[in-house]
Amino acid sequence: MKIRKSLVLVVGMLFTILGVVTITHSTQVKASVFQKINVPKRFRGTWYGYDYTNKLKAFKISRSKIVLAGYSDAGTKARTYKYTDRAHNSNADYSSHQLIKSKGNRMRMSYPMGETAVVYVTNNRKKLYVGINTAVDTYYKSKAAAKKNHRVDNKKRRSPKLFRFIWQL
Repeated sequence: MKIRKSLVLVVGMLFTILGVVTITHSTQVKASVFQKINVPKRFRGTWYGYDYTNKLKAFKISRSKIVLAGYSDAGTKARTYKYTDRAHNSNADYSSHQLIKSKGNRMRMSYPMGETAVVYVTNNRKKLYVGINTAVDTYYKSKAAAKKNHRVDNKKRRSPKLFRFIWQL
């Protein structure tokens, strides 16, 4: 009887330890899907452009967060992570993980299981083109340039030539 009780106790402890190891192991795998990354310096700063209500606003791209019209809200607490297929296809919290991948003057942005946007910054770092869906939004480093070029940018917004140029990766 004592052997049977001790055997049951040992088996119960074994299942408990096995359950704890399985739970901790699964969180480690999920954490390794996302690798923290900083936004490259050439994309950072305050960019001025018109939002979808035709108001001139300042949009900020910091080391760890991207806020642009139609892409992200300023109120969400998001962090940037490296864009990989595993990270993009994961079931993580949609609003707190911004995925980026950059090469040269181009950067791909996405959320897990979300649509992708592309950013292109000109060599003189005065214009920022953002391709979201089928439209291309233009942002400027100065308010005056954004006001001055607003009408021209509205006409070029649906230009297929500009759209193809932005989406070349």
